Amino acid sequence: MSPAGLQSHVDHQWFRSDYWRQQDRLIGSYSGRGSVWIINSDHGKWILKHYFRGGLYAKINQDKYLWSGINDTRAVREFKLLEYMQSKHLPAPKPIAARVVKSGLFYANDLITEYIEHQTTFAQLLIENQTEPKLWAQIGAVVAQFHKQRIYHPDLNTHNLLINHDQVYLIDFDKGEIKNHSSHWPEANIARLKRSIEKETGHSCDRTFAEHWLALTTAYKQTLNG
Repeated sequence: MSPAGLQSHVDHQWFRSDYWRQQDRLIGSYSGRGSVWIINSDHGKWILKHYFRGGLYAKINQDKYLWSGINDTRAVREFKLLEYMQSKHLPAPKPIAARVVKSGLFYANDLITEYIEHQTTFAQLLIENQTEPKLWAQIGAVVAQFHKQRIYHPDLNTHNLLINHDQVYLIDFDKGEIKNHSSHWPEANIARLKRSIEKETGHSCDRTFAEHWLALTTAYKQTLNG
């Protein structure tokens, strides 16, 4: 699966990190549950992600998921969600290609997205104590843009907010979905971000970062209701 412009050019080797390494085009990686690689392709910088399981299942089966149809696979679901977000001009990664490999009752999958140029993450700025209420307000407004389109990010944390000069991007939409309008899930999503900030800094948003948190929530509400 890929956008129309690249459909005839997709090569299965694109989904192999060693293929890029052999060409000296693998320029970085991120640690985490599995591996995420930064690639210098002929079409620009890409992110290659292989889906790995988490929790207890990972000890038995690292990257195989139970098959229930192509549209239920992790890569296809995330690819389609990213396509939808691009159609709404949201600050999220552009999908490039997805691969699903079925084997019996199970499947493995990968996703390639466009690399988002950025200088840092919200998490890093918090660690360095380099944040101002203005940035927090920008983040609140960006999150509201997604919520306004009913997009739920299951892992809304400080590491998934990229900062590129004065632009904020949201990444990693694995298990993300378009939800029905509700007064509950957006609040829970914001509460998750709040917990992430407090975990990263060791300080309370209601006390130490009271001015900053107020800026974030005010901008969030204004954008959501605007």
